[in-house]
Amino acid sequence: MKKIFKRRLAAAAVFAAAGLVLRFGARLLPGFSDSYADVMNAFWVGTLGRLSSLAPFSLVEFLIYGLILYAAANLVVLPFSRGAREHFPAFVGTALLLAGLIFFLFEANEDIYFYRTPFSTAAGYGSGSYTTEELAVTAKKLAGEVNRWSKLVERDDAGGMVCGAGVRERTAAAMEELGKTYPMLAGWYPAAKPVTVSYLMSITDLAGIYSAYTIEANYNRDMTPYNDPFTMSHELSHLKGVLMENEANFVAYLNCVNAKDADIRYSGAMLGWIYCGNELYKRNPDLWREIALTLPAEANYDLDTNTAFWQSYKGQVSEAAESFNDSYLKARGQTDGTESYNRVVDLIVSYERGR
Repeated sequence: MKKIFKRRLAAAAVFAAAGLVLRFGARLLPGFSDSYADVMNAFWVGTLGRLSSLAPFSLVEFLIYGLILYAAANLVVLPFSRGAREHFPAFVGTALLLAGLIFFLFEANEDIYFYRTPFSTAAGYGSGSYTTEELAVTAKKLAGEVNRWSKLVERDDAGGMVCGAGVRERTAAAMEELGKTYPMLAGWYPAAKPVTVSYLMSITDLAGIYSAYTIEANYNRDMTPYNDPFTMSHELSHLKGVLMENEANFVAYLNCVNAKDADIRYSGAMLGWIYCGNELYKRNPDLWREIALTLPAEANYDLDTNTAFWQSYKGQVSEAAESFNDSYLKARGQTDGTESYNRVVDLIVSYERGR
């Protein structure tokens, strides 16, 4: 058992050391993260990402459940089993090995990308400021797009929008097509995966989540369907190293509004309207109201359904989760915290201004 412990401890040390090299290289060496992304992103997506894509379910979700059960079984059962003293070092060694591997994969597939050239800078979008008039023009255009695509999407018996068959694969294909225009996004994409126990995401106010450990884009399958293509696109952008939340939202917007399918286009128009409309409401409620009144009944039904869905999960858990996410984003250099998602408006206005 001592030999097993030593081997696992040595492996853990190797993973930890490799992770530290990436961590300090990203922070101390100019251009290190960009060079790493140019070479290693395709490697990780093409290997670990392709391997994970073979599972028809969210692999990281069930790995988490497995780790919890493994830890619980060992911590509860091991102390009372025969030979507990002999087996305990192996358990500790395994825990250290997993910790080292998790740290390395986090550094290799997430942390390092916070220090690369931002997508908006590489693509040339975002001015940092825009007038209320420019915002209103964009919001009006988006309301028009909502009107257009709301009539073309499938709907259920209650009148709510539903995504067409194969939306996960179609969204991934659209991302590949978008990558032909923006080199930072180029390459293969796996289909995003719905989280099986999405209730846990709903109570923590999460629409989607990216796993750096399995290179998977995951989304909440219980939320109002118009969110799905946009959320999938957002999480898939993280897979390509677009880590800033406003930029991930912008990539999602670009992907949706440039797609060929009505359900994906509707998703982009709706989320674009929501973000731009909310900002316009802060600046000029009367002007917002004038544009909002042009939205069709079908879209308003979807918006009301979405509001009711998230409100039904509001509580201490969702507030605690939002506070944690806010702190995490600020620690990652996104000084606006959860408000950083809303900073996508500058990028949308900049993009639409140039079209």
